[in-house]
Amino acid sequence: MATWWLRWGTAAVMVGSILASLVTSVAMEPSCNANLGYPGIPGIPGAHGANGKDGPKGEKGDPGESGLRGKGLKGEPGESGPPGRSGLQGNPGRLGPKGPPGPPGEKGSPSGVDSSLTSFFSCKRNTIQQPPKNLPIRFDGPILSGLDPSLEGVSLKDGLFKCTISGVYFFTYHLSAKSLICVNLKKGTETKVGFCDSSSGFLVTSGSVVLDLLEGDVVSLQPTDNNAIITKDERADNTFTGFLILPKS
Repeated sequence: MATWWLRWGTAAVMVGSILASLVTSVAMEPSCNANLGYPGIPGIPGAHGANGKDGPKGEKGDPGESGLRGKGLKGEPGESGPPGRSGLQGNPGRLGPKGPPGPPGEKGSPSGVDSSLTSFFSCKRNTIQQPPKNLPIRFDGPILSGLDPSLEGVSLKDGLFKCTISGVYFFTYHLSAKSLICVNLKKGTETKVGFCDSSSGFLVTSGSVVLDLLEGDVVSLQPTDNNAIITKDERADNTFTGFLILPKS
């Protein structure tokens, strides 16, 4: 107990001495600055005071700056993904403009067939007699008469056309008749096509066919039992025509 009072008493004496020194120093400062003494020893720190109360809540601060400052650098391209599914087929586009003509093609190789070969005939029937059945009808009047011999075509002998150039031929006929007519177009003895026509009065009938012939084949037009072919004047001509379409080597 005595120690405690002694300690506080010593502290009070030291504080008093310090205060006295400060007063003396202040009073003597104007005239005794040159004779100031050394500062005294600091006193013993006092005990810590109690914790103070929390202060009031401060105002809300200003918003901070964004962390992203502008666009960053372009990254490396990533790996390609798997292909997607095929889309639906679109509508057809409009027809484009016509393109320019292409360059001429190369000359083809010879076919081995002389395209200058020709064979044709075109004749009419001049007689007024009825043609006998199942025999070639006589066409003895060439239509292209009086021309250069090379343009008159082939003459029919006894109504027969005899092939001299193998190839594909076209044949056609026109016949005038009364009430009924039936004819067969034959290659040799073989009937290739048959035609029939009928009417209550006069009529004109026609037919045509394409035949593949070899050299030496014979073609004719022959009436059947039922025929009434007439040849009276210029209004009732009967004609038979044939020509080579494509020669063969």
